[in-house]
Amino acid sequence: MDRRTCTLVGAHPDTPNDLPPSTLDLSTLTPLVAALDLPFITIDLAQRDDDTWRVIELGDGQVSDRPTTISPHDFVAALLAGVR
Repeated sequence: MDRRTCTLVGAHPDTPNDLPPSTLDLSTLTPLVAALDLPFITIDLAQRDDDTWRVIELGDGQVSDRPTTISPHDFVAALLAGVR
């Protein structure tokens, strides 16, 4: 796993049935997150009425839950890939 890329994308744990669209483009967000140089973060996004995606929260995952739409296997594999 390259910490400069988004590894997993899924629904927020509070709204597990609201998956992000497969066309979600994170290319403008990626360099901003990479500049933080952190090994693990979570980012909550919300879509405005004009279809613009906005960051509403950035965290270190301490209070996050694994969304049920992301399998435990995929989640652990992404974490382990980051420590190689």
